Amino acid sequence: MNPYIKVSGMTEKQQIRWTFDCNRDGIIDGVSELLVVGFDEPRTALPLPYHEHNGFEFVLVERGRVGWELGGSLYETGAGDVFHTAPGELHRAGYNAIEPSRFWWLIVTPPEKDHWLRLPPKEIKQFSRAFAALPRVVHTGLDPVVSFGELRRSLMSATLLQSTMIRNALLGLLLQIVHPKQLAAGIADDLRQPLSALIQRIEAEPEWRPSVDEMAACIRISPSHFFRCFQDYTGFSPMAYLERSRVKKACERLVGTDDSVTVISGELGYASSQHFATAFKRLTGMTPLQWRKSQGATTR
Repeated sequence: MNPYIKVSGMTEKQQIRWTFDCNRDGIIDGVSELLVVGFDEPRTALPLPYHEHNGFEFVLVERGRVGWELGGSLYETGAGDVFHTAPGELHRAGYNAIEPSRFWWLIVTPPEKDHWLRLPPKEIKQFSRAFAALPRVVHTGLDPVVSFGELRRSLMSATLLQSTMIRNALLGLLLQIVHPKQLAAGIADDLRQPLSALIQRIEAEPEWRPSVDEMAACIRISPSHFFRCFQDYTGFSPMAYLERSRVKKACERLVGTDDSVTVISGELGYASSQHFATAFKRLTGMTPLQWRKSQGATTR
């Protein structure tokens, strides 16, 4: 194995992580622009408080959904979405925790210096403009997953052409982010609006506890077809999404009000505060009171 790489494997109930960090593993000769690249698949909630980077960060979600907070706004990302931040932008995971998911991330130096990634000045300027013009969340599809894999394999190789392989994989990945392919819709257009309306209702009425059959009836399709479409659209099964929505609303209530955990759990439709606390910890990694305290709110 290349000495640059540190691989850590944890139990199935925890997470599997792989990272390259130039501060820890050493700068790659000829590719000093690459600062960090990594992969993570947390099986339980992964705390991620406010932080910033010296370079541009790009996070691609391969599976599940991940929320991000930046500048007072919340950005939701699902499979095939890339969330990006510029150097110095303070950000964190939505509600301070990354939910069970699968994602890759990359941090590179700004495209400013001469010979950035061995490119001519005109192309460096084009990358700089492309980075500046990117929306906060861009949908690239899952093609970049293959490129992330190529970058990882290049970092772990031991050939004399390693730096060239790394640079080519990195350039290909960045091009897929700034110039994503036109993607064919995976869900029929006539289902997108009803699914969006259903999700809006779920978000607005977290105490609502419909069955899969009831939700399918709202869309007017069979339960089995609804299940597949909903999972493709959100990255979650219907029941998992309902639970996630309730916990998100609970996070808002725990910080925005002085209501007790018992009151909040009852208003969100949980049979007991113990059931609520179990569901909450499964997604955030903390009990409701621990989470409230971590956010600087009053503990009751």
